[in-house]
Amino acid sequence: MSRIFSSLAILFSAIAFCATSALAFDVSVKANVDNAQVFVGDMFNYEIQVVAPENAIVDLPSFVGNLGSFEVKEMKNEKVTEGMPKGTAKFTWLATLNTFVSGDFLIAPQQVSAIVGSDTVKTSTDPVAVKVSTRTTGEEDDILEVEDPMDDPRLPQWLYIVLIVVGVALLVFLGWFLHKKFAKAGAAPRLPPYEEAVLALKELRQKNYLAEGNQGDYFMALGFITRRYIERRFEVDILDATVAELKQRMAHVAGLPQAYKESVVTLAVETEPVKFAKMKLEGERCRFWDEWADRLLEDTKPTPEEEQAKKDALKAAVQTVKAERAKASKKKS
Repeated sequence: MSRIFSSLAILFSAIAFCATSALAFDVSVKANVDNAQVFVGDMFNYEIQVVAPENAIVDLPSFVGNLGSFEVKEMKNEKVTEGMPKGTAKFTWLATLNTFVSGDFLIAPQQVSAIVGSDTVKTSTDPVAVKVSTRTTGEEDDILEVEDPMDDPRLPQWLYIVLIVVGVALLVFLGWFLHKKFAKAGAAPRLPPYEEAVLALKELRQKNYLAEGNQGDYFMALGFITRRYIERRFEVDILDATVAELKQRMAHVAGLPQAYKESVVTLAVETEPVKFAKMKLEGERCRFWDEWADRLLEDTKPTPEEEQAKKDALKAAVQTVKAERAKASKKKS
């Protein structure tokens, strides 16, 4: 009898495994360069093509930072459905690269992530070989003989350094003096976090970055505004955090819903190539993040009870300071 139950358990496990496997989807990747042998300083194109379901979200999470000695001069990204089998699309990343180091190189495999609903497929490209040669052999003779150095009528270099140091010191002193002079007027009071963020979003949208196709500046400003709001609203240090640091710090933000903790990290990861590699997001994705910023502010703005609690705490702190000063003055008298 126990053998029968064991056989049934094995059969059900196999059926469950097959059902899970049926959810997977096909993703194919290909990477190549248009010229496998170049000279130092020459530019060449490195292309990655990913064929996946049309509704997939495809990402190369470490593309820009995983190119070794090669420098990215320009980056393009596009999605093509024309000419593709029904239900599939071709996602293309085209990077223009160059380097000033000669030798035989392998462009490292690039990680590719495709997401459809709750299913995720991760794969990598093959490495691509590139040979970079110098334009000279090192055996060329000089055309002219070396002449004796000419007398330099300019001032000694050390004197220029002294003058620069003195000039910087004068500028620092002038800045300190002006700060002291105008500090008495008092700095303009900062707006509360919610009001400040609402005003900043309004000013950002008036610049029409998205309408002009300037996604880089738009997402740079949007990330700063939302991070500053969360930093001031929930008293956490995230404004200058890297993506890796942001993942760790957001997990410990007390009072912020979990969905927003995750979406703040997603915004940073998804817009990193847009801000620094001139890639583009689809218009629907841009609208999503624009509306997401409004939802973040509205869903987390302080309640009247919180505002009143802050006012009461501030009032109590002021009264405590006044009482301590009164005690100190009595002791002196």
